[in-house]
Amino acid sequence: MAPGGSELAPLDAFQLPPDISSVLPDQDWLGDLDIFGADFIPAVDNAFAAPPIDILPQQHQIQPGGVPEENVEGHSSHRLNQADHARERHAIFKRSPWLWIPERNSNAFTEHNRIQLDEGHLQSVTSPHQPFAETLSIPDRLSQSSRDQIFQLIVRTAKSQICITSFPSADCLDLLIKMGIAKKFETDAWIHPFTFKSEDCRPELLTALVAAGCVCFGVKTVSRTGLVLLEIVRVALSRMIEEDNSAVRDLQWLQASMIWLDIAAFCGFKRKMEVAESNLQPLITAMRRYGKFDRVAYSPITPSIADSASHLHETWLQWVEAQSFCRLAHHLFEHDTFMTLSKHRNPLLSYAELSLPLPASRALWLAPAADEWRTIYLEQQSPSHRQAPSLRSILADSGIMRCMIPEVDIQVATSTYLCGIAAQVWEHGKLVSLHANGGDDSDATAKLWNQSRHEKLYDVLHASELSTNAATFSTALLRHFLLMTLHVNLDNIMRFAGKCGEAEAQQAYHALVIWLPTKPARLALWHAVQVVKAARDAAPYQLRGCDAFLTWHAVSLMWAYGMLQQNVARRTARSSPVPDSTTLEASAPSSQKRFVLLDGERSAEVDDFLYRNDGIPCMRLLDSSRTVCSLHKAQNVMTVGIEVLERNCPGEGRVGMPQMIKSLCDLMEELGKLR
Repeated sequence: MAPGGSELAPLDAFQLPPDISSVLPDQDWLGDLDIFGADFIPAVDNAFAAPPIDILPQQHQIQPGGVPEENVEGHSSHRLNQADHARERHAIFKRSPWLWIPERNSNAFTEHNRIQLDEGHLQSVTSPHQPFAETLSIPDRLSQSSRDQIFQLIVRTAKSQICITSFPSADCLDLLIKMGIAKKFETDAWIHPFTFKSEDCRPELLTALVAAGCVCFGVKTVSRTGLVLLEIVRVALSRMIEEDNSAVRDLQWLQASMIWLDIAAFCGFKRKMEVAESNLQPLITAMRRYGKFDRVAYSPITPSIADSASHLHETWLQWVEAQSFCRLAHHLFEHDTFMTLSKHRNPLLSYAELSLPLPASRALWLAPAADEWRTIYLEQQSPSHRQAPSLRSILADSGIMRCMIPEVDIQVATSTYLCGIAAQVWEHGKLVSLHANGGDDSDATAKLWNQSRHEKLYDVLHASELSTNAATFSTALLRHFLLMTLHVNLDNIMRFAGKCGEAEAQQAYHALVIWLPTKPARLALWHAVQVVKAARDAAPYQLRGCDAFLTWHAVSLMWAYGMLQQNVARRTARSSPVPDSTTLEASAPSSQKRFVLLDGERSAEVDDFLYRNDGIPCMRLLDSSRTVCSLHKAQNVMTVGIEVLERNCPGEGRVGMPQMIKSLCDLMEELGKLR
């Protein structure tokens, strides 16, 4: 039974937290900074020096004894009186990006109007560099004429709004372009490296790749240079289709658009993120009207032993172009799904639209020459000549994932499959909300359908762990996030956190009070912990996009669970309060319930907690620590969340982190002060 309202403190007893966007800056203000200044090339040269990865920044280290006492009981944790509380909530709501109004006469270059590009500060790269992927060698080399085209594009686009006194050399830009291409290979590799020729590329694509290479660096000055170039790319792409409508069907225009959308959507600056979110629809429309989401656009292209060298090369180039469109289409679908999950907005692209075949295998895609491509193609071809399945087909029959043909890129198939399930989970959540708010309790058909759909999605997600052979931290993180959302209305969590004002927070509070003692609440908590556990497994600097957002959503659920539990403890006046932190060896004194470690292996103790509410949920403060913290203490949850994000940026202080990560850490630090 859910506890009655009299057993719980009213919402006014809480200090409502800030929304995430309240800590995001509006603009990336650079002032008089020279984006290609004296520290630009040295930063590029030193970018591959391995930073220490086993030590947290000193100012953010967590002591072995657990959470510092001031984080839990210190002066910053006081509760405001009701009047101050309401005032604070109102101020937080006004800082939300949903009410953000740009200043009059502001534009893409307002924040960069006095940038100086001093050629005297730049020198050619003298030390040899390799892209991030050590095994990837990109044969192309940027020429001086291509470098000049990039420079002309910047001058033509920015006009007098940016003062340019110098520009980097071709060698420096060549390095950045190769790093921009290589960075894509950490995920789904949708730009082909071996047929890439800068001489044949539009300057908009080259500039976008330079910007991507800049953003790859952990050096703030270089990263900010990339953000400036992205603004130039965005404006240039828009002007291009106004001057020549046929450009909207050009692969390079589509790829350049995808690059700047990928980076800007999660850059951590509100203006750029909102502009990127609003500009996704034109790219989806262009691909849809071009027919690139349909299987009809992808006729089989096969090599033959009898092909001459010239004919084979032409066949290979045709195949690469078709695969480039195919990979871009799947990447675009994933990007749209990530925006849906992180920004809580409806998807723009339906999974049912994607009847195109899944991309070819990574080995085939990365064949460096036509001869090797033909050899791999003929080796992988199955005797039955089966056609590659589509997202639509694997969603209709999940068994296909268990016996995927070798011609398909398993990593892309896995991530696309999970994104397709994510879209269905989103649809299910909206239907549940619709029926819950309809007021018609007699609609048994709707209830039965929702329950049946919930069970089906839950089973499919559990089965996906066994059917996918390309498990990575990101797939594990996404899978557990989706399982988590099946057991909780995340919109209620966000409203409880103050996203939509005081009245909505009060309403969400009452809904969560009913949810708190139920089995779905404990299952949601367990999956949230698994999301954080997966985030801890991420390689350095990989939690920068949607993964960071999903991690924060999981931590916010854990925080809300702890806040509600603390309220229950205050109202019931427990004689044996739950300690903030303890060690595994001392976790179960006879006077207390035992601690149940949710980020360890699935065990009988975990099942007892999930299904019988037996025990106190906890998790490790550090990945390998013996010190654990109770998840009934909301303040400690924020310590765990900050630790996960900070350790993914080794050797960096809070100031030097990517803006999105910095903002998330700042937000969790504020949340950790509330009681």
